[in-house]
Parts: sequence; structure tokens; C-alpha cells
Amino acid sequence: MAKKTLKALAVLALLSFLNGNAFAANTATSTTTGDDNISTITQTEDGQTATVDQSGDRNDSDVNQSVGDNTATVDQNTDDNISTIDQSGDLSGGNTADVTQGPAVAGVGGFNDSDVQQSGDGNSATVNQNADNISTINQSGDLNSATVTQEGVLNLAPLGNDSDVQQSGDMNTAIVSQDDNNVSTVAQTGDDNAATVDQTGFFGDDDNFSDVDQSGSGNTANVTQDGDQNDSFVNQYGDDNTATVVQSGTGNLSNVDQSNDHLGDPGLNVADVNQSGDDNVSDVNQEGPFGATGNLAIVDQSGNNNTSTINQDGGITPGGRGIDNDADVNQSGDYNQATVNQDDFNTAIVTQSGIGTALDPNTVNITQWDDADYAEAHQSDGEGNSIVIEQDFSAGGVFNSAIASQSGSFNTTTIIQSP
Repeated sequence: MAKKTLKALAVLALLSFLNGNAFAANTATSTTTGDDNISTITQTEDGQTATVDQSGDRNDSDVNQSVGDNTATVDQNTDDNISTIDQSGDLSGGNTADVTQGPAVAGVGGFNDSDVQQSGDGNSATVNQNADNISTINQSGDLNSATVTQEGVLNLAPLGNDSDVQQSGDMNTAIVSQDDNNVSTVAQTGDDNAATVDQTGFFGDDDNFSDVDQSGSGNTANVTQDGDQNDSFVNQYGDDNTATVVQSGTGNLSNVDQSNDHLGDPGLNVADVNQSGDDNVSDVNQEGPFGATGNLAIVDQSGNNNTSTINQDGGITPGGRGIDNDADVNQSGDYNQATVNQDDFNTAIVTQSGIGTALDPNTVNITQWDDADYAEAHQSDGEGNSIVIEQDFSAGGVFNSAIASQSGSFNTTTIIQSP
């Protein structure tokens, strides 16, 4: 069949009233059927609405709307399509973009590309795609919202999706839902940001990658991953950040980095990591300038051969001033490792309830610098387990306290307090 090209160009400013009201409340609708179609809609002024419906493969849709209160809806229901939406608003209103791409049959690869660019206040972008698609959302302004849903492949080799959300401004929200072999990147700059990434799968769960970067105050990141070999990275720079990561499966990695940006202010960063399964790794780093305080790290791992590392050091080790931080590690399962590093006036509690052996023991290492630290470590069952608690390591360290308990055979506890 010969390829067809259909170009729908709507410049509605020329089609409306010629008395100076030409740019208000314009509507453009483009419907194309077949392959290799091109739809281009350009609208300027307030209250614009563009609707594009393309059926067939290798179609291209381009919607460009400027000034406030614009709405763009694009529906491309087969493969290899490209959708581009560029909306620029003003203080009088916001832009809305809604993109749906993918075959009508669920679980079939789409190979579609969606690009949404929005500048102005009150922007909203929603993208729904099938398998092996790319979604890019870039929003600048206040009160932005981005929602991306990317489905996997049913009964076929997994095809991965790629979602990239970039938001700059205040009170941004990003929600991403994906399946197998996916990549999600969320970058938020500004205040009161919230990011939620759910990679628990429509038909499968493995080999996902999530990266959330937030800079500003009051940020919240929630990442949920199900299956094996998933990676989660959360980087938060600013005050009052909260990161919650839940991973179930084998061989998952969680990395949480939180830093305070104001000298002497309480950080109040909270990292909560929950991993169920074997061979998982959790790495939590909470720091800030000299005087950063008040961070909380909670790690709960169930399964075997898991590793947890928590660093709360005020940005300087040794001799930093990360004070009033709490670290709580609970590992239920066999052959686990826990490491905690802290500064002044901190609390570390590690509980390991699984079995260790002489060749593959459970290990706890707690290091606390300077004054008024509290360390508590408990190991139950097995043999050859090890607890090492080291406190102070500098002149003048006082009021440190350490408690350790072990049950089983051939276990070792070492507590060092100096001077």
C-alpha cells in the first residue's frame, strides 16, 4: 500500500472573528486513518482546545499552544507514533495535556514517543502508553502535575519503557507506574514536591530502575518495586525530606542520599527502606553542614544475605556534628550485615534475628564519634556472629552507652569506648 501523508494545519486565529476577538476559545480537531500521517496544530491566545486522533502506524502529531488555559488531547492507537505537545501559559490559567499511545490489544509493544513541554502555572500532563515506549514531560512553573502510566508485555519477552519527568517550580507532583525492564527518572526543583514511582508490574516485575532527585523544602519520594534486580536511587537536597522505598524480591538495591542545606537547622530527613527477599542492599546517607540534626533512618530487611549501611555523620567524619540522629536496622533472616556510622548525641539500634554460621556470620558494626551516643545490638541464633561497637575515638568523649546481646555459640562482642 502506498504511503499516505495528511497534514492538518489549524491556525485558528485566521478563522475566527476579525474584530479583535480572533484569539479566544478556539477549537481544532484532527482525525487521520492510515500510516505515515502528520498532524500539526498551532494555536495562540486564551482558551485553546486541540484534539488529535490517529489510527495507523508511524504517525506524527505536533501541537503548539501559547498563552493560557490550553488543552491538548492526543490519541495514537497503534505503533511507532510520535506525539509532541508544547504549551506555554501565563498567570491567568494553566495548560492540560493528555496523551494515549499504544495498540488496542493490551500487552503488545507500542514503540511510541511522547514529549510534553509545559511552561506556566497550573500545568497538568497525563501520558498512557503500552510497552517499549518513551515518555518525556518537562514542566516549569507552579502547581504542576505529571502522571505517567506505562504497561508491559503480556506473554512475550519483556520490553521496557522509559519515563523522564522534569519539574521546576513549587508544589510539583509526579506519579509514575511501570512494568518490567523500565527506567523512571524524576527531577524536581522547588518547594513541596512529591514523587511516587510504582514499578510493581502489570504482568511482571523485574529489572526496573528508578531515580528520583529532589532539591528544595518539604519533598516526599515514594518508590515501590516488586521482583528481582531492581534499583532505586533517591537523592534529596533540602529540608524536611522523606524517602520511603519498598522492594520485594531478590538482588534489589536501594540508595537514599539526604542532605541538609541550612547551617544549624534541623534536617528532619526521614529514610524508610523495606526490603523482603535475598541478596538485597540498602545504603542510606544522611548528612549536612556542620550542625545538621534530627535525621531518622529505618531499614527493615527480611531474607538472607542482605546488607544495610547507614551513614549519619553531619558531612564530616570523624569529628562532624550530626547530632540527634536515629538509626534503626531490623534484619530477619540469615547471614546479614549491618553497618551504622554516626556523630554526637545519636542512637543506633540493630537487631538481627536470623542464623549465622562460622563461615557466613551475621555482623554488626556501629561506629559513633564524640559524646552522648547510644548503641544497642542484638543477635539471636547461630554461631560465629559478630558485634563491634566503637564509641568516641576523640579526646573528651563522655556519656556514651552501649548494650549488646547474643545467643548461640562462638559469637564475639567487642565494645570500645575511649578515652
